[in-house]
Amino acid sequence: MGRNVNRIVLALCLAAALASGCGLRGRLDRPVPLWGNPPSEGANDPREVKKRKDEEAAKKKQEAADKAARQQQEQQSAPTTPATPAAPAAPAPTPQ
Repeated sequence: MGRNVNRIVLALCLAAALASGCGLRGRLDRPVPLWGNPPSEGANDPREVKKRKDEEAAKKKQEAADKAARQQQEQQSAPTTPATPAAPAAPAPTPQ
């Protein structure tokens, strides 16, 4: 019976050691509250962080759309030139 207890204790210790490496690492962000309206905690408040991220994403999207519109307008307004220069004309025959 003593050997079985030792094996169980050893197995539990091994399982605890392996499980301690699981889980999230790094900065853990607190989620937005599910209900209620708690007072704002300033710049680190999850609601403020989400609002800033949404505003930045909208601004980047608008800038990309503006850039694409400018490029399209430049392509439409640029004069069309041939891709390769025209071959020089043959010289006129000289009278003899």
